[in-house]
Amino acid sequence: MENRLKGGEWRNLATLAPYLWEYKWRVVFALAFLVVAKLANVAVPLVMKRLVDGLDVATAIVAVPVALLATYGILRFSTTLFQELRDVVFVRVAQRAMRRIALGVFRHLHSLSLRFHLERQTGGMTRDIERGTRSVHSLISYSLYSIVPTLIEV
Repeated sequence: MENRLKGGEWRNLATLAPYLWEYKWRVVFALAFLVVAKLANVAVPLVMKRLVDGLDVATAIVAVPVALLATYGILRFSTTLFQELRDVVFVRVAQRAMRRIALGVFRHLHSLSLRFHLERQTGGMTRDIERGTRSVHSLISYSLYSIVPTLIEV
């Protein structure tokens, strides 16, 4: 089984791009928050190392636990904060894209002939449209919240 994206998947992502890029500033801010969150997450062990290396034996007894705890708390809070800010900024883009795609499909269905609707089960088609919009949401969520962050971390 191939681990690469085939041509169809690339076309699907390319089809979604104009819907997302319509709100380019929100997308840029969401990606910026994503990068800052990942940097804060990666910075936790590096900052801890510098704190421990900078302390001598006399101050280490009291200062190490307090400084480590405070630094860890601040960095973990900033990681969570920037992830939530990314979600707040990007949720409008994702919801708008899903709504526009569903509306396009809905308009296309209404433009079809009466014969098409009489021969098909329209109720089943509405269920398929709902599944399609959920799959678009999943594709956007996985690509923005899982794949892109992993690539940034690597």
